[in-house]
Amino acid sequence: MTAPRAGASGDRRAASPASSFLVAFRVLPEDRREAIEAVYSFCRSADDAVDEARDPGEARERLERVRRRLDEAFRGGDARGDADARRLGRAIRSFGLPRRPFDDLLEGVRWDLEGRRYRTIGDLREYCLRVASTVGALCIRIFGCEDPACERYAEQLGLALQWTNVLRDVGEDLRRGRVYLPEEVLARHDLDREALRRGDAASRRRLDRAIREQAAYARARFEEARAALPAGERRRALAGEIMAAVYRALLRKVERAGSRVLDRAPRLSRPRRAAIALGVVLREAVARRVGRAP
Repeated sequence: MTAPRAGASGDRRAASPASSFLVAFRVLPEDRREAIEAVYSFCRSADDAVDEARDPGEARERLERVRRRLDEAFRGGDARGDADARRLGRAIRSFGLPRRPFDDLLEGVRWDLEGRRYRTIGDLREYCLRVASTVGALCIRIFGCEDPACERYAEQLGLALQWTNVLRDVGEDLRRGRVYLPEEVLARHDLDREALRRGDAASRRRLDRAIREQAAYARARFEEARAALPAGERRRALAGEIMAAVYRALLRKVERAGSRVLDRAPRLSRPRRAAIALGVVLREAVARRVGRAP
């Protein structure tokens, strides 16, 4: 329930979050899985438009092509046109996906293109709502969730996942000239961009504290998401719960790494992600059996 993110957080090849998505998607029926994959492909293309362009002008052109593909998908997709637009159009029609989350996501990606800085926690939250919670809002519709409370679940889980990405990728983003940690957080720990670039022992100790602080914020969002998910929707939201479990484990690894994120972004191995997913599936199966017991 998090979008691919421009910047190194968005260097989403075989390692997470792409593979984390795939682990979660496997529990979905084929039609829902195909729809989720079409949405993910759209998110990825928007991110790549910025992340892989040689200059801002090319990035704007590529992002505009992504927007036109979205227009085509909402028109139904020309049978002779873009195959990705046709796939996305089928998902939109089959699951009644609204336009607003797609547009909000594109706005968030444009913020990356602008090199926007985030002064406060609230500013970063607005970014995460656009590039991650929007995806969650689309996912819960594809999952088949019906309770309006699931909107809150999608919002908070998207924040939690994206906040974890931000912490994981501090070093990789920095090498691309981007800092997502809010300036008020850096200032509170006597840090700035130059201190992060230096990476000296004193700066690393301060970054350790900043990461612990922000990991606590992410953990609180996971808890809010869990509390917001109605019991009757847990089975439908199983893929989302797998994502949550995988990212909780990743957050713990990021917190243990602390300032070492400057050197390398922590990852979970494929077997570890698979084991986490299996554990969530088994717990859900046991809970259903217990719930049916006399």
